[in-house]
Amino acid sequence: MKLQQVILVLLATNVLFSCASVEKLQDRPIGLINKVSFKNSSFDNPNASNGFLVSYEDQTYAITAKHILMISKTDKMQFIDFEGELKEWRMHPKNDKTNYVIMDQLLNPNRKDSLTWDYMYSNWDTYDDWLIFSIKENKTKHKALTFRKTPLEKGERLYAIGWSYSDTTGAQRRYEYTFDQTEGNYHRLVQLKGPTRLGGLSGAPVVDEKGKLVGLVTSGGADEQTKKVMLEVTRSEHMLEFLVKHKGKSAN
Repeated sequence: MKLQQVILVLLATNVLFSCASVEKLQDRPIGLINKVSFKNSSFDNPNASNGFLVSYEDQTYAITAKHILMISKTDKMQFIDFEGELKEWRMHPKNDKTNYVIMDQLLNPNRKDSLTWDYMYSNWDTYDDWLIFSIKENKTKHKALTFRKTPLEKGERLYAIGWSYSDTTGAQRRYEYTFDQTEGNYHRLVQLKGPTRLGGLSGAPVVDEKGKLVGLVTSGGADEQTKKVMLEVTRSEHMLEFLVKHKGKSAN
């Protein structure tokens, strides 16, 4: 077989493998939403955006966006700390409340991290927009995601898995993006196929075609110059670094 034919065969095989991997993402249970309950039920939030499960060294954790606490908190909560106010934090698919995960402990509380939008915006370049929980009970069929450890490539297809607030019913959505660039703590993505309104997509995992985690949705909107819808995705590297340190401390 000529070299040119070999290359064509390899390219065709890669395309088929890629398409098959992407289709599996649609059917694989990944997306979860947050149901946050406080001791004072007037502060409860039954649909506090998205979350997901990750695995590190055979242990499963739950992750969501930290800024979700701006809309799911009590009046007493001023920092990344529940102040004894939390009754229960659970996650479940938007279409199935019986398939749930109950959180145990918040592993990255921070009493220096002010629970305000002003603090987030003034520290935007270095803001670690994630909460990591240990798990008390897991009644889902979800297989935890694993971290991608190789750099992203310009134009690479990526997928946000979950629901926006406008996705009121039905199974998890798989929204499609391409990688543009990395700026500080964030990957910047261009939307190819996504919700008309991004609200509620916060905390949704962003994965590559093989289902490897690259980050979570933090913000997004139309670019003023190009008018293209862009997604700001908090990179997963610091999440992984945190779990490495946490696992090391637990072992000592």
